[in-house]
Amino acid sequence: MVNYRLRSAVLPCLVLLRLASASPVLAQANGSDAQAAPADPDSLALPTTVPIETDLNLINLPTTLSLKRHHGYFRLTHRFARDLRRGTFDDLAASLFSLDDGAVIGLEYRFAITGNLQAGATRSMLGKTIQTFVKWDAFRQSGSLPVSVSVLGSYEGLNNLRQNYQPGVAVTVSRTISDVLAVYATPAFVKDTHAVDAIGGHAHDPGTPDEHANHSDTWFAGLGTRLRFNKTGYIVGEYTPRLAGYDPNKAVWGLAIEKRTGGHTLQLNFTNSFGTTLGQIARGGSAHDVYLGFNITRKF
Repeated sequence: MVNYRLRSAVLPCLVLLRLASASPVLAQANGSDAQAAPADPDSLALPTTVPIETDLNLINLPTTLSLKRHHGYFRLTHRFARDLRRGTFDDLAASLFSLDDGAVIGLEYRFAITGNLQAGATRSMLGKTIQTFVKWDAFRQSGSLPVSVSVLGSYEGLNNLRQNYQPGVAVTVSRTISDVLAVYATPAFVKDTHAVDAIGGHAHDPGTPDEHANHSDTWFAGLGTRLRFNKTGYIVGEYTPRLAGYDPNKAVWGLAIEKRTGGHTLQLNFTNSFGTTLGQIARGGSAHDVYLGFNITRKF
C-alpha cells in the first residue's frame, strides 16, 4: 500500500518536472540539444575535472562546489506539510498529493567574496530559524588531489535569531567520477541541539535543569550522491545518521530528481524532515512520514 501511494505521488511530480523543463522560457535558457550550448556566463566556475557538480547543495547537505568571485546564489526550499503515507489514495488525490496542505518554506542567499570563500544566510519558517554561515572551499579535486574539501561554519537561532543559539561546523569531502557520479561525506557538529524538544515544540530554557543537558550537542555524518542520467538530468540522494549526542528522532534522508537549465536548478524531492539548516538536520527526521517538496536555485 505504501509503495503504491508513493508511486502515485511520484508520477505527477515527474510530469510537472518534464513540463517545467520543456517550457519556452527554460528551453531558451538551456539551448537546443541539437546544437552545442554556448558558455553560460551565469554558470559556476567548474574545474574540468568535476563537471558533475551542478549545485551548492544536494537536497539539504552542502557540496564542495565554488562560486565565481563576486557572484551570487539564491535558493528556495519548499516542503509540503502533509505526510504522503497518511490517508487513502483518494484523500491524497483530492489534495493533489499534498499541494493543498500548506508548506514549510526556506530562503537562502549567499555571495562569493572570493573564488573559494562564500558568506550567506538562510531563513526557514520552521521555528522562525535564521542561519548565518561562511563556507571555505579549501581544496579542489585535481590530477594530484583525489578529493575536494570544503568547510562550513554556521550560527543559527530560533525566533529570528533571538533565542536558542546553535553554532555548528561541517566539513564536506567529495569525489567525482568522470561526468557521471559525485559522492559526498559531511561530518558535522552542532552545539545545543536540544533547543527544541521536538519539531514545532517548545523552546528549551537553558537555565532550567534538564536530563539532556550533558549531551545536548550532536555529531552527525551526512552521506550523499548525485548521479547524472542524461545531459541535464540528475538523481540525488542523501542520508544523515547521528553519531553521538542528542538523538530525538531518526536519521534524515532524501531522494530527488533534478533538472539543470542555464543558471537554474529545479529539483523535486521526497524527505522525512522539514529541516534544511545544520541544527534542524541534527535533530533528525520522522520514522514514518514522507513529505513531497522542491528546491529551486539560481546562480547569477
